[in-house]
Amino acid sequence: MTNASPAPRDLAGGAGPANKARAGLIAKVLVSAALLFFLARKLDWPAMGQRLAGASVTPLALALVLLTVTVAIAGLRWRVLVRQAGAQLSLTQAVQLTFAGMFFGQVLPATIGGDVVRGVMAGRGGVPWEDVVVTIVLDRLAALLASVILIVCGLPILSAVATGEAESLTWIAVAAAGAVLAATAGLFIFRNLPAWLARKAWMARLWDLAGRLRSGLVSRGGFVAVVLSLLIHLSTVATVLLIGAGLGVEIEPKAAFAVVPLAILAAAIPISLNGWGVREGVMVSGLAFFSVQSGDALLISVFLGIGVVISVLPGSVTWLALR
Repeated sequence: MTNASPAPRDLAGGAGPANKARAGLIAKVLVSAALLFFLARKLDWPAMGQRLAGASVTPLALALVLLTVTVAIAGLRWRVLVRQAGAQLSLTQAVQLTFAGMFFGQVLPATIGGDVVRGVMAGRGGVPWEDVVVTIVLDRLAALLASVILIVCGLPILSAVATGEAESLTWIAVAAAGAVLAATAGLFIFRNLPAWLARKAWMARLWDLAGRLRSGLVSRGGFVAVVLSLLIHLSTVATVLLIGAGLGVEIEPKAAFAVVPLAILAAAIPISLNGWGVREGVMVSGLAFFSVQSGDALLISVFLGIGVVISVLPGSVTWLALR
C-alpha cells in the first residue's frame, strides 16, 4: 500500500511553526549582536590586545578543565534525579548524554534544544518518557534554585557597594531571585485542581506533572541535585577567577561570588542566543562596581562563553557513539 502524499493544508500547517522558529532565532541573534555591539563600541581595543598578548596559558587551561568537569557533575546531577524517579540510567550514560545535550545546546538556537536531544536519547535508551520530562525539568529547576541561593548569599556584598547604579543592580538581583522562588512556591501552594479543569485531560496530566515536580524537589534526590548545582555554580565562579588570573585581571573573590551567579541566571532567560550578550552585560555592569574595567570584564565573559563551547565539544563524539 502506497503512502498518500500530505495534503496541502498539512504542508501549510507545518510552515507556520517553522517560520516562527526561524523568526525566533533571528530575533535572538539580533538581541545578542546588539548587546555585544553596545558593550564593545567604547572599548580600548589596544589595551585588550595587550591583555591577550600577555595571557598566561596555565590558568586558562585550568579554567577549561574545570568547565569540562562541571559538565560531568551536571551528568551526575541528572542521574541522581533519574534514579530518584525509579528509572535506570548508569553514570556513564548520564554523563555521555549530558555532554551530547550540552553540545547541541550550544549549536542549536535555544538552550532547550540540548534538553530535547538528551531526553530523546534517554527515552530511546529505555527511560520512560514521563520520567525523562520530569527529571529534565527538575534538573533545570535545581540549577535555577542554586543560582538563587548564591544570589541571595551575595546580596550583602552587592549592598555594600549599593550607591547609584549599583543599587539598581541589587534590586534586579532581588527581583530575579524572587521570580524564581515565586514560581517554585507555586508548585506547593496550588495543590488542588478545580473540578472544571480536572475534566480536561491535558490539564490533569499537567497537574500530575506538577505533583511529581513537587515530590521530586522535596526528596533526597532533589536536595542532592541542588547541592550539586551549587557546586557547579561555584565552579563557574572559580573559572571566572582563573580566567581573570590568566588575562592578568585582578578580581576579588567576593566580587565574582556576587556577580557570576546573577550572570548565570540572566543567561538562562531565553531572549538571546545561548545567553550571549546578556551574560556579558551583567558581568560588565556588575564587576564595574568592584573596580574591574569594562573591557576586562567583557573579555573575561567572552572567554567564559568560548570555554563553555570548547568544554562541550566531546559531546559530538559521545552523540555519534550513542547513536
